[in-house]
Amino acid sequence: MQGKDTSLLTNLDLTRELLRQIGSPFVDVKESLSNRSSPAKLHQYSVKNRMSYLYLQTADSLGIKEMHTLFEKDDVRRSIIDEAITKASTVLTDAGIDHVLFKTIRPYPSTTVDIDTLIMNAASYEKSIDSMRKSGYTLVARGPKSTTMWDEKADIGIDLYEEIAVSYTVYLDKQTLAHFKTSRQMTNDRKVRMLKPEADLVCIIAHSVIKEQMYTLAEYFSYIHYLKHLDVSDFVRIIEENHITNAAKTHTAITAMLHRVAHQSVPKQLSKIITSIGKEDLEISRIAKSGYETPHKYHPITIARSLTEIMKGTKSRNSIASQLIHMLSPQISQDFLRKLTNHFLRETY
Repeated sequence: MQGKDTSLLTNLDLTRELLRQIGSPFVDVKESLSNRSSPAKLHQYSVKNRMSYLYLQTADSLGIKEMHTLFEKDDVRRSIIDEAITKASTVLTDAGIDHVLFKTIRPYPSTTVDIDTLIMNAASYEKSIDSMRKSGYTLVARGPKSTTMWDEKADIGIDLYEEIAVSYTVYLDKQTLAHFKTSRQMTNDRKVRMLKPEADLVCIIAHSVIKEQMYTLAEYFSYIHYLKHLDVSDFVRIIEENHITNAAKTHTAITAMLHRVAHQSVPKQLSKIITSIGKEDLEISRIAKSGYETPHKYHPITIARSLTEIMKGTKSRNSIASQLIHMLSPQISQDFLRKLTNHFLRETY
């Protein structure tokens, strides 16, 4: 095996090697097939899967010297982003605006390309935008349910959400998350407001299936690391209240399958969740046929089932009706179709 041509590494080799090398909080010993793998290829694969910092940190701890320079660069970037996160949260806190970060601070070492901030009180949404502008942030884009501000110093966007939505379509009701707020201490020892594991993981799952329509290894690691701190009853309740059982079944089944592929086991907590919400096998068979390639694009049937289910919620149903009405506008219709096309063609997000 020592002399294996790394250009012939399969998707299964890359996926399993990343999962084994980084490890699982439910497996005591990290396993590695590093004599078969190319660190450069693994890094490229981790970038596609939106968890490159976690791989680089692991590689550096394993003494893989060729990754050290990249790790140092990303480590500096992580510090800059953490400062940007705490600064943005502080501005909103000082302005008296009830807010939480969501799907931004992962339960493992990570960097992010944007800072997602949910404004809990609708009446404070415009105030949050004004407060950010007065603090030196630039307004770069406004959408139906969100606004993007720009931190020039950190070179990162702060997305302020009035609702958790894609375009006009609200896919999670923020009121069901209101009792799941907590704080997190950052690497700079300052605290920010964010959602508890149960609520944040629901946001990650819904975002994956409904908005991005793609499963990445970043979500795998988010799921298995949040499992250690998850109240299953609360987690299932949020899923049911938001009518995203189909999305959660699919996402959970993929996560369990990948853990089994890498470590020959499924965490008991994960099995308990599957018992509670059920299992969806469509995407399992599709990933197996692809050779366990990630990122994995969900089948249109999976997305359609999830969209149909969220329509059981009044807020989502009304927002979808609003989306359809606005689609009558040629400008909005063209923009929607352009983004939809990009969704189908891209390899990652």
